[in-house]
Amino acid sequence: MNTPTESTKLPHDDNPSVSKAGRRRFLGAGSAVAPVILTMLSQPALGVTCFTPSRSLSKNTSISQQDKYGQCTGAQSPGNYSAQTSPGIPAYSWPISPSTPFHPTFAQGTRTGTVLTKIVNNIVVSKTMLEVMNLLGNEDPEKMAFHLIGAYLNCLGGGSSSISPLAMTPQGITSIWAEWATKGYYVPTANVQWNGTQIKNYLLNNGIIS
Repeated sequence: MNTPTESTKLPHDDNPSVSKAGRRRFLGAGSAVAPVILTMLSQPALGVTCFTPSRSLSKNTSISQQDKYGQCTGAQSPGNYSAQTSPGIPAYSWPISPSTPFHPTFAQGTRTGTVLTKIVNNIVVSKTMLEVMNLLGNEDPEKMAFHLIGAYLNCLGGGSSSISPLAMTPQGITSIWAEWATKGYYVPTANVQWNGTQIKNYLLNNGIIS
């Protein structure tokens, strides 16, 4: 009868000093990697390269076009502004008072739904920025005022937003509204007309709203 063979052992199994050294090397390697992983996870989200409306069509980043684009980061969504309206809470991001009148910052238009007023004590006055953001249905056609107010607040630095003035400014946002509210479209460059959807896509794709 054959004698059972002992199970094979590695050379260091009976040497405690070798085993402990190996474990120390393993743990040492792991502890060196962990901070790297934590550092990677803690990196802030990068912004996007944002362009002026005209340059957004070509996204030209050549040296000759450096004054036509920048970095846009931290943009808030219009919905966040309309939902978080109480100063003092962490999510409050308004850089101006929500009760700021919509007009004349945003000009009165000639199209339906672009003169946003109310009657107070028998006097016609502008609705507030917040009231306009909360309009429903055809009261705010294509939700243009909603989106452009959000973009305007981001350009003012609301919340953690940082919108490059090389790409867009508060005055640029109100100019888009003024043209759309009168003509029904915005002209970013010669022979190009943007409808409401294209305007909103520009704001989203360039990190001016989220």
